[in-house]
Amino acid sequence: MSSQRWIGTSVSRVEDGRLLTGRGTFIDDHPPVANACHAAIVRSPHAHARIRGWDVSAALAMEGVVGVLTGADVAKACKPFGVGVATPVQYYPSATDKVRFVGEPVAVVVARDRYLAEDAAEAVVVDYEPLPAVVDPEKALEPGAPLLHEQVGSNLAGHRRLVYGDPDRAFADAEVVIRERFKFPKYGSTPIETYGIVARWDGLDGVLTVWSNFMGPFIMHPLVARVLGLPENRLRFIVPSDIGGSSTATPMRRSRRPMWRCASASGSRSTAPRRSRPTA
Repeated sequence: MSSQRWIGTSVSRVEDGRLLTGRGTFIDDHPPVANACHAAIVRSPHAHARIRGWDVSAALAMEGVVGVLTGADVAKACKPFGVGVATPVQYYPSATDKVRFVGEPVAVVVARDRYLAEDAAEAVVVDYEPLPAVVDPEKALEPGAPLLHEQVGSNLAGHRRLVYGDPDRAFADAEVVIRERFKFPKYGSTPIETYGIVARWDGLDGVLTVWSNFMGPFIMHPLVARVLGLPENRLRFIVPSDIGGSSTATPMRRSRRPMWRCASASGSRSTAPRRSRPTA
């Protein structure tokens, strides 16, 4: 048995030399994919609004545009994915009936290069009916608050109470009990790199290959396969050797899931690969 003590001991890092000398391999270092198209995501400017329709005719008429996926297309082609709660929350890769937060994807434009896709995304017209929004989580639980998911019946999506031991007795027997109310402000993640996805559909073998800088591919693999209606052995996830901050960018993961599925869905509708990268 080793007598080496590790607690409190400084351990030399072994990965820094490669990273500091520019030899890291991130998603942007992925080898070029032949005939790749690029995807640009159209996002909601509203915190809460009903979608009355999409007009993509101007975008489709623009040079280099391959296609446009709207929320209506997503609802037909995909299944909602699980969100970890028992309530009937229908969470699709893109907003299908109404938007529930600023920045929620409402359409995806696919074009021959990134610049054409971004220009065409600005030409997509979405007809919104703005709805009341609540930004205070406690006020959102009050009777009469605007509902995000009407089928749930309230804004409480999940409630779990975990009890270990006898906390009531512990408080009753304590010499000092401190009561305080804590509020945490909004913050923004600042990863080294933003998310990027390359999706390629092999129509001959019926296999969808996805390269992306996500540290949890084994979690996303069965979820994406179910959403896209693919057998798990027909879906491949490949991550680069280095990822610039996905572990610390927890709030970005929520926005990443729709991007995974939108890019994967658009890639599976054509033999041309799809590449998608949002800004931070």
